[in-house]
Amino acid sequence: MEKCNICSHEYPEATLKKMVQIMDRKAYLSFICPSCQSIVMHNPNYYYLIEPKKS
Repeated sequence: MEKCNICSHEYPEATLKKMVQIMDRKAYLSFICPSCQSIVMHNPNYYYLIEPKKS
């Protein structure tokens, strides 16, 4: 169980999306729940974290 960085509710790790928040030329990893994703999608400081597939 991990906490959402926006609302602080606990969710299973598979439910949360990993996103990168850019602030003052620094990048921070954030875990965002499905209900907060609609808020974050309209914020230009957040980007989805894309991890390369392991082969």
